[in-house]
Amino acid sequence: MAVATCVTLAACGGGHTATKQDVIAQGNAICAGALRDIRALPAPPTGGASTAGLAKYLQQVVPIIHKEIADLRALPRPARDRALLDRYLSAEASNESAYRALLAAARSGNSPAVSATLATLANSPAAVLADRYGLTQCASASGTGVS
Repeated sequence: MAVATCVTLAACGGGHTATKQDVIAQGNAICAGALRDIRALPAPPTGGASTAGLAKYLQQVVPIIHKEIADLRALPRPARDRALLDRYLSAEASNESAYRALLAAARSGNSPAVSATLATLANSPAAVLADRYGLTQCASASGTGVS
């Protein structure tokens, strides 16, 4: 609820203007929570197992990712490094679209599309941008997604 408090204070002129450090602290908490939620899920099948098992897993993961990105987008945007934060959030929005495409491909049993979408996610600049901004929990090597 710290995010809501900060957003409220910034929006209501509560005498507190959010700083980059505020955004980093709140963003890291959001990403850590999403990662914790995803890690609590039973792991998807590996080693070329059926796409049905992957689809079942992704049905649980996609809403977590959606909430994570929505919460990150709700953060204030301090002037310091705003363009970098905006680029990161744009990359995360692209990742969310890719996860939705991955889910659709897994549901339809389209293994080539699953592989292609996983490659797209692996090449996403989001982790690098998050790290450059200071969102270390959002840039973790394991991320919040599927590999």
